[in-house]
This record gives sequence, structure tokens and C-alpha cells, in this order.
Amino acid sequence: MGGRPLKFLSFHIVYEEGRLYPHHNLYFITAEEWDLKALQAVLRSGIAKLFVSVYATQIRGGYLRFQAQYLRRIRLPRWQEVPACTRQALQEAANLGDVEACNAAVFELYRLTPKEREAMMGNNH
Repeated sequence: MGGRPLKFLSFHIVYEEGRLYPHHNLYFITAEEWDLKALQAVLRSGIAKLFVSVYATQIRGGYLRFQAQYLRRIRLPRWQEVPACTRQALQEAANLGDVEACNAAVFELYRLTPKEREAMMGNNH
């Protein structure tokens, strides 16, 4: 990748109850099974950036092109198989807007090893 560090344009993962219409340059996500607040926590965590960094092309200045198709590649366990304590941790982290809490809950959700956690956090800049 040309030796340049990867950079992310900042992005915001917000919860909106469906009263507003998304404008251009915005993605909206719906879910039939997953709780949207818990999903917000997953998307706020480093896992979303990790997936994007794997699939995205690097553009000028070392930034990654963020596209909806990369979000679709994030694999989630079935909501009914997520332990109640992890569900609650994801929802609380999203409500608090706490990225560190989102990461901690995602570590549990994906049962990441210490080495995998380190790799994910390395892509969380």
C-alpha cells in the first residue's frame, strides 16, 4: 500500500427513529432481527473500520474510500444467539456513545483473542 498509513475520514453512526430522510453521502441501515442500538455499537467499534480497511481502496492522502458494500461484509452472529449480558453491554455502550465500551462489548460478541483485539485496535485510528 505504498508505505503510507491508512487514514479514515471521521464518520458518525447515529440512531434515528425513522422520522427523517437520509440525504446524499449518508447510509441508513435497518434490521429485522438485530436491535438497532446494539448494531450501532458494533458499527462504532473498531470492527467496522477493520472490515472497511480490508476491502476498501486507498485514495489520495492515504484515506480509504468508505462504501456501503463494505458495511454489508461485516458478519454478525444471530441476535438470538448473543448472550443477554453482551446484548445489554452493546445497547448501553451505544446509549452512552462510548467507543471504548463499544469495543469491549464487540470483543465479547466476537470472542476475540488478545492478539485479535490488538489487531482490531490497530485499525481504530
